[in-house]
Amino acid sequence: MSLAPLSRPHYAHIEDLLRHKSTNLPVFCYFPARIRADCIEFCRGFPGKVFYAVKANPEPLVLQSLIEGGIDAFDVASLAEIEAVHRSKPGAHCAFNHPVKQRSAIGLAYRSWGIRDFVVDHERELQKVLEETGRDVVLQVRVAVPNSSAAVSFNAKFGARPEDAVILLRRLKELGIPAALTMHLGWQTTDPEAYARGIGLLGQLSRAADVRLEYLNVGGGFPSVLMPRQYQLGDFFAAIRRSAVAEFGAGGMPLHCEPGSALVTRGAGVLTQVVLVKENSLYLNDGIYGAMAELIHSRIQPPTQVFGPDGIPRRGPLIRMRTFGPTCDSYDTYPEPFQVPGDTREGDWLFLDSMGAYSAPLITDFNGLGAHEFAVLDSP
Repeated sequence: MSLAPLSRPHYAHIEDLLRHKSTNLPVFCYFPARIRADCIEFCRGFPGKVFYAVKANPEPLVLQSLIEGGIDAFDVASLAEIEAVHRSKPGAHCAFNHPVKQRSAIGLAYRSWGIRDFVVDHERELQKVLEETGRDVVLQVRVAVPNSSAAVSFNAKFGARPEDAVILLRRLKELGIPAALTMHLGWQTTDPEAYARGIGLLGQLSRAADVRLEYLNVGGGFPSVLMPRQYQLGDFFAAIRRSAVAEFGAGGMPLHCEPGSALVTRGAGVLTQVVLVKENSLYLNDGIYGAMAELIHSRIQPPTQVFGPDGIPRRGPLIRMRTFGPTCDSYDTYPEPFQVPGDTREGDWLFLDSMGAYSAPLITDFNGLGAHEFAVLDSP
């Protein structure tokens, strides 16, 4: 895991950054104030314990901003993520929620880092955890929950079938190991009722197994870039609260969640330079192999501003242009055409806002084009 240093150049806004810029490298721009604000809003609204999904963006400044916003628990998928969290917040509560883990990682997480929350979705994974830990753990059984409203489904790779989840719960009860249930509805779930339906299924499974759960983890998947116009995050929280009360009674079940995008998407943007304008095509120096991988799935143009090299915004009439990244691979193509001012030209800079999740962590050095600068801004 590549972690950018915590100390970075600090600018008031994009124009200020461009006035000081001396290279043509793309810049990953962080907005700590936004991260703190979004974190506070989410934690106030969700009716339970919020675990940040570190995979969304593990950079130290992001973790520190989340901690300042009230996050003290983290959903981790590797030893590297556990170490990154503990560098930012020693002793933080981490849950090892990857359903398929290296045996050695399970043991080290338990013995060296004090991890006591693990996820399983199969008897063989359960056996690995049992052999590498003690009985002072909570094992979350992850269930595959159908959900057609997610932009990317997570059920093909992980999650026990409902009938198998009941068997796993009964096995934990026989062993005297505290159990929980968890689900992940998929990336960018756009229907609040999907959470209600998922909780309803988990409630049925706990009753079928006759197991008292330690808690219910409703996972991540809260929308950010694909938030439907008719909904707000509060609608998702209300659906979760209503369904949990219906299944388990008022205050009868502690709730956990593990958002990533919902906490950090607005917390960063990417400043990328125009390398070439060719007919109706725009070539940028950052792309799908760089910080833009999330656009493959969202298929949207992020909020965009175009600046001349002098930092003055372009304000001409908008035109649609096919947009490409910098590598020699034709796959490095933005999924949707961009609308940009018609006077956009070589050397201009596009600032793509709301790129804080699944962006910087996925930058590669394919074609030797992975170099980025990092900066902290007060506002765009």
